[in-house]
Amino acid sequence: MPPKWCACENTRRGEEEGPVRRVLMVAIAVAALTGGCGGQDVPPSPRPSQTGATPAAGGVVSLTFDDGLERQEQMARELTERGMAGTFYVLSTRVQAPGYLDQTQLARLAQAGHEIGGHTRTHARLPTLHHDEQRREICGDRSALEAMGFTPRSFAFPFHAVNAAAEAVAEECGYNSARGRAGVAAETTPPGDPYDLNTPLAVGANATLPEIQQYVLAAEKRKGWAILVFHDYCDGCGPLGVKPTLFTAFLDWLKGQKIPVRTVGDVIGGETRPVPPVKAPSIVLNASLENYFGKEGIPDCWQLDGRSATATFGRVADARTGRWAGRIKVTGGDPARLRLAIRQDDGECAPTAGGLSVWYTATAPVRLTLSRRTRDGVWSDWSDGPVFPATSTWRRATWTPRLAGAAGISFGLVLTEPGQATFDDFAVR
Repeated sequence: MPPKWCACENTRRGEEEGPVRRVLMVAIAVAALTGGCGGQDVPPSPRPSQTGATPAAGGVVSLTFDDGLERQEQMARELTERGMAGTFYVLSTRVQAPGYLDQTQLARLAQAGHEIGGHTRTHARLPTLHHDEQRREICGDRSALEAMGFTPRSFAFPFHAVNAAAEAVAEECGYNSARGRAGVAAETTPPGDPYDLNTPLAVGANATLPEIQQYVLAAEKRKGWAILVFHDYCDGCGPLGVKPTLFTAFLDWLKGQKIPVRTVGDVIGGETRPVPPVKAPSIVLNASLENYFGKEGIPDCWQLDGRSATATFGRVADARTGRWAGRIKVTGGDPARLRLAIRQDDGECAPTAGGLSVWYTATAPVRLTLSRRTRDGVWSDWSDGPVFPATSTWRRATWTPRLAGAAGISFGLVLTEPGQATFDDFAVR
């Protein structure tokens, strides 16, 4: 059976009072937490849009919130106070980071009936990535959220950037839907493509109350689905920060409308599907060092091996491709004490074996360095590759080491003497 479309209408102020209203509120919370309406289990379907079912008469509204920002907890409270629930699309690597919701706060949201969905691990622009990296960003994010105790069924593409390949990966990773392109006032119900749900532009600092209301009224008139997008909750903090007074006024107005407010997961329906394992990549992930979210400014999927008072690492805009490159400076001591290399893990970042290459400039000779992972998960000591000369223009260093029996590899570039090296575009061939 395909997923069942169902109506969990928000209880509006003044409609139900006393014990009846309390019973309805409990029923709504239970329905949201069980991933359906009335607590009914619904068999999975690869394409929820193929049901041909229709939502409640008059359309439906979903309030969605991107990135898991800390101030969104207050937005969630305001929804809860009015008997509404939202969908919060979270970046798993930013849970616990300053300015973001931590795991305890997200658990409170889930317990209150809000939906926790996925938004990639690192807010990646997915259409620009290789399939291996798309899988890691989407499947790895969903797996991490499940490990925190959540049941993500809904996904949102960062930057609203989507193409057919990224849609396929979102479906492959077990999501029932993906929020995609922006600029359309209302989505159809059922949606024509559940992995590219259309939305208006994000509600930000320049939004007005009549403008937001119009999105809802248009969906109600067309019996469609208004999927509204919010980010930050503040006055004057940036273009994506909605004013608290505006947000409150909108919710009060929405409370008095007949159109139901439901999470994305409840509109789409379907049970939670398993997350496929993230396979060892066949490429170097974050090969151009563009994504630097993480501790100490280290590129995602990379690690700094060793520390030295005379050696420093940082990112620079003097890149061969993309926006960023990495740079190591060594002023004395052992230059190999600081090594930027692919993160040594069980296959989420560490690629399968192959010939190695990297582009570099340097004021001193450099060498490639390598560590191998055995099939039982043990990483070898670092071994040295060939030495390459100093160069003021971009030059490609390559090495094809013997890798018989290696289940995964980590490699990087180190200086052979004090100096400076800039590197970009790592690859396995």
